[in-house]
Amino acid sequence: MKVRVVTPIVTEGITEAADFQPSARPDVLVSHTQIETGPASIESEFDEAYAIPDTIIKIVQAEREGVDAVVIDCMGDPAMNAGREATSMLVLGPAQTGMHLAALLAQSFSIVTVLDAVVPLLENLAKEYGLESKLRSVRSVDIPVLELEDHERLMRALADESVKAIEEDGAHAILFGCTGMRGCAEGLRVALARRGYPGIPVIDPVIAAFKIAEALVDLELTPSKRTYPTPREKEIVGYSIDVARIPG
Repeated sequence: MKVRVVTPIVTEGITEAADFQPSARPDVLVSHTQIETGPASIESEFDEAYAIPDTIIKIVQAEREGVDAVVIDCMGDPAMNAGREATSMLVLGPAQTGMHLAALLAQSFSIVTVLDAVVPLLENLAKEYGLESKLRSVRSVDIPVLELEDHERLMRALADESVKAIEEDGAHAILFGCTGMRGCAEGLRVALARRGYPGIPVIDPVIAAFKIAEALVDLELTPSKRTYPTPREKEIVGYSIDVARIPG
């Protein structure tokens, strides 16, 4: 099985295939790519719009290289729907996957993300995915994506905002609102238990999407072509014809 992680930002070094290898089954070949044209980080709808074209290209290229599934490495799920239309393989986004997993494990959940500017984007996705009634809140740690490498600062803020989400908002589970928080779930579970909240599911959405991609490939399940029909061939000015014209 081949699973590719596509990072829809141009900043190098944030994600590598090796970051997912410990979670992968022995029979899974993990690869990684990222866009070459687009934003340094995604913290708004504006940023996401610039990330989408090259992300679509990277998804199409993955299928042509024999990849079985793509996981988009961004909580905004940029180009997920378009990637499903443009290919016949499995394409998963961490927001859709993570929100549905949170709803599976708990009566309600809250998302803890990077900045207040991201809150409307995630609230809108919850509506789109039919989970608005399960979402109790979207809180932010007030740390930009490109500063998340300060692990101690991030963990303190995650714990503080998660406790508020539980106590003030009624959350029964916590979902990270940025894939840059990858690897923090176990530490947050421990921190919440120490603060009197053991047994709270903490979901790392990009790792969850990766593991669910493995399962769905095993089950030979891909997105419905009734929902995500193949685009009609037409000229798309300014983009590579080889990639832009998707065969029907």
